[in-house]
Amino acid sequence: MGPKPKLQVSTAGKRHYISVPADNAQDLHRYLRDHRVQSSPPEPVSTGFDSIELGAKIDVTAVQDLLDNWN
Repeated sequence: MGPKPKLQVSTAGKRHYISVPADNAQDLHRYLRDHRVQSSPPEPVSTGFDSIELGAKIDVTAVQDLLDNWN
């Protein structure tokens, strides 16, 4: 597999989520859980992309730092 995609935390109202290519979704979910980030399992949202919803009280900055360092 090639390099991991650059990802970012998105917010819609009070909901925080990450849109991730489906090929990387399970690995990202495992990575987040390994770092004690409360997140739901990936769910398909469009062709080739899944969404991982984050816990309501998540520290968005801390999660973004994890995403920036995911390799």
